[in-house]
Amino acid sequence: MKCPKCGNELDEGKLLCEKCGEEIKYVPDFDIELEDQLKESISTMMEELALEEHVLEDHALEGHQKNEKEIEDFEPDDDFKEDFRDYFPKKRRSFQNDKIIIVTVIAAVIFIISAAGVVTFIQNMENSYEYQYEKAIECAAGNEYNEAISHLERALAIDDSQTDARVLLAQYYDKNGMRASALSVFNEILAQKKDYSGRDEVYDMLLSIYEEEEDYKKMGEILAQCDVVRIVSKYNKYAALPPKFNKNGGTYDELISVTLEGNTQGYVYYTLDGSAPTVHSLVYETPILLESGDYMIRAMFVNMYGIASTIESQSYHINLSVPKSPVISLDSGTYQEPALIEVYYSDDVKIYYTTDGSIPDKNSKRYDNPIEMPYGRSNFSFIAIDKSGLGSEVVSKSYELRVEANFDVELAIQVLVNNLVANGKLLNTQGNVPDKLGVNKYRAATIIRVGEALYYVIYEEYVDTTGRAHDTNNIYAIDANTADLFQAYKVDEGEYHLQPFNE
Repeated sequence: MKCPKCGNELDEGKLLCEKCGEEIKYVPDFDIELEDQLKESISTMMEELALEEHVLEDHALEGHQKNEKEIEDFEPDDDFKEDFRDYFPKKRRSFQNDKIIIVTVIAAVIFIISAAGVVTFIQNMENSYEYQYEKAIECAAGNEYNEAISHLERALAIDDSQTDARVLLAQYYDKNGMRASALSVFNEILAQKKDYSGRDEVYDMLLSIYEEEEDYKKMGEILAQCDVVRIVSKYNKYAALPPKFNKNGGTYDELISVTLEGNTQGYVYYTLDGSAPTVHSLVYETPILLESGDYMIRAMFVNMYGIASTIESQSYHINLSVPKSPVISLDSGTYQEPALIEVYYSDDVKIYYTTDGSIPDKNSKRYDNPIEMPYGRSNFSFIAIDKSGLGSEVVSKSYELRVEANFDVELAIQVLVNNLVANGKLLNTQGNVPDKLGVNKYRAATIIRVGEALYYVIYEEYVDTTGRAHDTNNIYAIDANTADLFQAYKVDEGEYHLQPFNE
C-alpha cells in the first residue's frame, strides 16, 4: 500500500507514513462469508415470501369464489347479519406492505451488523501494539510526552517482549523529566536482555545520564560489568578496571620484573605479602623485581574520580640458582706497599662494586680491571649478577694503605700547592684559580713504587660555585721521602709515567 499524500510504500498495518507523517485511514475488511450468507438468506426469504404471497392469493381467490357461490345460495336475514357482523371478512390487507416492512427490517439488521463490525475493527485496531506504538511516536513528534508515554505503556501491556519500545519509553521518561523511571528501565534492559542488539546504545544513553548527574561511582560499577568494547573505551576515564600484570603468575626459571598498569589516569596500590591492598598500601611506580622464591602480588587501581577496581592477584615461584659470590684477591687488612685488588668470577656473571660501604647493584660501578688500592682507609663491596638479573651474596673487604716516610700525605699536598702558586697556576694556597670563580682541590689517590722510591699519587679536581667537582685530568706524583714533584701520566692501573714538574 502507498501513502495517499507522498506515495511512499508502506508496510502492512502502518498507521502513519514514516516519510511525511500522514495518518493512514483503513476501510475495514468485512467477513465475505458472512456477507454472502446474509445475501443468500435475504434472497431465500424474498423467494419464500413471494411464494407464500402467491399461495395466499390462490387460496384467497378460491375462497372468494366459493364464498360468492355460497352467498348466492344463502340469503341471511337482518338479525343474522347483525349478530355475525364481526365475523364477516373485512377488507383484505395488502401483502405488499408486509414485504416492505420485512425488507426494511432485514436491511436494518445488515446495517447493525456492519456497524458492529466497524466498531469491532476500530476497537481491535486501537488495542493493537502497532497502533499504540505509532501513536506514541506521533505524540512525541509534537512534544506531547505524557500522551506518548501512555501509548507506549499500553503497547507494552499488549506485548511486553518489544525491547525497542522499552528503550523508547526510557527516552520519553527522561525527556519528560522522569529521570528515575528512565534509569530504572535502562538498567532493567541491560540486566534482562543480554542478547539485545542495541545494548551499546542503551549503555551509552544510561552512562550519559549518570555522567550528567556526576554519579561517577555508579558509572564505575556499570563499566566494570560492561562487555561492549566501544562503550568502555568511550567512558574509559570513569572506569576503574583491575590493573594489568605484564606477566601471568606461574613458575619462572629466571629473574623477572613485574609491571602494573591501570586503564586510565590514577594510582595502582599493591602488596607483596598476600594481604588486600588499600589506598595506604605501596604505590606502584617502578617494575617489581622478583628474585628466587615465592611471591603473591595483589593490586587494585583507583582512578582520578576515586573509584576503586576489584583486586587482581598473581602468584609467582622464581626457581633460580643464586650465582656464586666473587672471589677477591686481597684480604681485608693494613698495607704499607701499593697493591692491586683483583676479582675472580665466572664468565656468565658481571661484577659490580662500591667503595662507600653501600650494597652494590647493577647501577653501581662495574669491575673490568684490577683496582688500585686507595690511599688511607677504604671499604669495598662486590656482587656478581647473572644474565637473569639475580645477584650473589655481597662480598665486603676493608683496606688500610699507609707508608712510613719523611713526608706524610698532607705535607706532600702542601708542597704541591706551593709549587702551583709559585708557577701561577693557582692564585693562592686556598686553591683559587685564575679567571675562574671556583677552586682546585687535591686528593691522594694511591701510592706507587717506581724503582726504590714510593710516590704519593695526587689527583686534581676543580670545584665550581655549586660545589660540583670536575676532573681536570692533572695528576701529580710526589716522592714520599724527598718531596720531589713530578707530573704523572697514567698508563694502566698501577702504572704511571713520571715527568719532572718544571718541564
